[in-house]
Amino acid sequence: MKAALILATQLFEDHPALSDPDIDILFFVEAESALTRRPFHAHKLVLILSGLRHAAARAADAGHRVAHRRVGEEWSFAAGVRRLIREHGIEGLAWMSATDRGVDERLRRICDDEGIATRRYPDALFLTPADDLDGWFDGHPRAKMEDFYRWQRTRTSVLMDGEKPAGGAWNFDADNRHPLPKGGIPIPALPEVQHDEITREVIALVADRFGDHPGDAADFWLPVTAPEAREWLTTFVAERLELFGRYEDAMAVDEAFLFHAVISPFLNVGLLRVAEVVDAAVSRRDDVPIASLEGFVRQVIGWREYMRGSYRAHPALIDANHFDLSRPLEDWWYTGTGVPDDLPRPVRVVLDRVHRYGYAHHIERLMVLGNWFLLQGYHPRAVFDWYSALFVDAYEWVMVPNVQGMSQYADGGGVATKPYVSGGAYLQKMGSWWGSDREARDSALTSAYWAFLERHEAKLAGNPRLNMPLAQMRRRRGD
Repeated sequence: MKAALILATQLFEDHPALSDPDIDILFFVEAESALTRRPFHAHKLVLILSGLRHAAARAADAGHRVAHRRVGEEWSFAAGVRRLIREHGIEGLAWMSATDRGVDERLRRICDDEGIATRRYPDALFLTPADDLDGWFDGHPRAKMEDFYRWQRTRTSVLMDGEKPAGGAWNFDADNRHPLPKGGIPIPALPEVQHDEITREVIALVADRFGDHPGDAADFWLPVTAPEAREWLTTFVAERLELFGRYEDAMAVDEAFLFHAVISPFLNVGLLRVAEVVDAAVSRRDDVPIASLEGFVRQVIGWREYMRGSYRAHPALIDANHFDLSRPLEDWWYTGTGVPDDLPRPVRVVLDRVHRYGYAHHIERLMVLGNWFLLQGYHPRAVFDWYSALFVDAYEWVMVPNVQGMSQYADGGGVATKPYVSGGAYLQKMGSWWGSDREARDSALTSAYWAFLERHEAKLAGNPRLNMPLAQMRRRRGD
């Protein structure tokens, strides 16, 4: 008998195991040890568990033979897989290649120990085949995201007019840096999700069994099935894509989502495929500004796939610490209680959002939270652990290059071209966090910015993109 293991981050409706004539039974394993490896946000636990249980139920309803090990049955992931192999007399195990490093090798060792054959389906979480991705990074060891993105556009023919980019430019980033208008603007709400019995049971389970984790399971707000995720995508394309680009870097004290798609939680567990997301957006080419459409496509086929490629190309990145930072994160980052009164307002507001939703949009992650972590000298690995635990869309393959490389500049410039740090002036411009520009300039965040530049001047001096702020810092110092 041959089995296929369906991983919780690979919940595709058309998972290749479902149409593989060699597969006799499908395995689904929930492992409490994996769910408690970090204090994962309650909403991430609900998404993973409910998504996996829906996938198992859907497979069973379609006539597949299913074996499902659930939370509460006392075994680790490896022990659960071994038990299923032995119980069902399995002679061969297939699974989709995992994106996170080490998972495939771990499964192969289990199968070797059990004396059974193995087979892997290609990783379907991305548009770019792994071999093509690795080949490009091997041939471009110092290339940045813009180079990769142009290769992607050319390779896929997405937003191309023959050999030229649509609209006459590869990106319209200069058009996509606007704050919200002073008088305000209507912002469409995210779709409301009606939880079914499976999700309600999982919410109760998470609240009971993982009640000490961040977040409140009762406030879970995300889709857990592919049809729901597609409806979410359709709503974004119809209601928010038009203004996504213009305001993708904007922030607001009282708005958590603005015009963002909030589809990364679904892409990263296989509830949506990259191709269907791109197709849905590009279908609006004649109706939405090219700057918005290109800005969104760049996030999906450029940035996201570049993160995966960087992760694969630089296995040592997880331990990088360019600035030799050592400060540990205080408990309140995880608990949300006892937060210092003097924490800058933008950091406090976004931290509250993360605890409420397990989510913050990309500019808040980078220029509010990531900025503050770096200015305060927190150890980059501790920052990586926190993002990995608190965000519903966080997995090692994306958090390593995004946090270590881009947010914390721990690799000294391998992924990003400069540290993404700023004082209060930028945050005030993009989000009006303080009552006045003077308050922003006089804030603790601005003081920490200048102190960071002075403290790390020697390591920053060779970066041409920092010549101007370093010169300003020296004038302030009286040089």
